[in-house]
Parts: sequence; structure tokens; C-alpha cells
Amino acid sequence: MRHFRPTSLMRHTGGATSLEFAIVSSALFLLLFGCIEGGLMMWTRGTLQSVAAQTARCAAIASPLCSSPQQYAVNLARSWLGTPLIAAADVTITTPSTCGSGSASGTFQKVSIAAASWVGAITYPFGAHSVNVTACFPT
Repeated sequence: MRHFRPTSLMRHTGGATSLEFAIVSSALFLLLFGCIEGGLMMWTRGTLQSVAAQTARCAAIASPLCSSPQQYAVNLARSWLGTPLIAAADVTITTPSTCGSGSASGTFQKVSIAAASWVGAITYPFGAHSVNVTACFPT
């Protein structure tokens, strides 16, 4: 009959590589997917900023393409993002005499878009975060 010796168990290294991979890979995958999710959030914000700028320009030059600037912004965001992220109620168009922190004065078309960002893998436990972008174009 063989006797169990704890010292022989401590010297056994048969599954050490698998165990180390399991520990390291969990942190590696969390970091990898977090970077992907952060990149998607930044891409979505940049796209919405471009939608706001295009809508402000279209409204300022009174293009026939945007007889309804809110709907123009919604359609543009849907075509660029591939998802209905914003609604017409999320788009606000004003005509201020100044825009931003600059000293330029005149008449501007200011477009503000407030949208709840999508709920992705990382943001799901923390809830959806809102995205607010603003763009101006002189008339």
C-alpha cells in the first residue's frame, strides 16, 4: 500500500501551465474586450459629432435635403451608425448669436444631439451613458 505524502504533491507540476493560462487569460480577455468597447464608444461619439456638424451646415445653407433638420439628423445617424440610436426628439436646433467659447458673433445654426449610448458588454452593469454633442455653422 502506498502512503500519501504531501511533499510529493507539492513537487508535481503537471497542470501548472493550464492553471497559469486560466488566471492570466481572464485578465487579458477583460482588457481586450474593454479596449474594443471603449473604441466603439469613441467611434459612436465621433460619428454623432459629425452628424451634428452636417445637420448644422445643412440647416444653415437651407438645403432642400433637410427641409426637416431633425429628421435629416436621424436618417444620417441611422445610415452612418447602422442602428436607430437617436430620434427626432433628441435633436435640438437653435439660432444663437454666438456659439461656443469663441468671440465670433453673428447668426449661427446650432445643433445639439443628446442620445443614450448603446448598452454594450462593459456598460451593461453600470447602465447606459448619455452622449451629448453640439455643432455650429454660421448662416
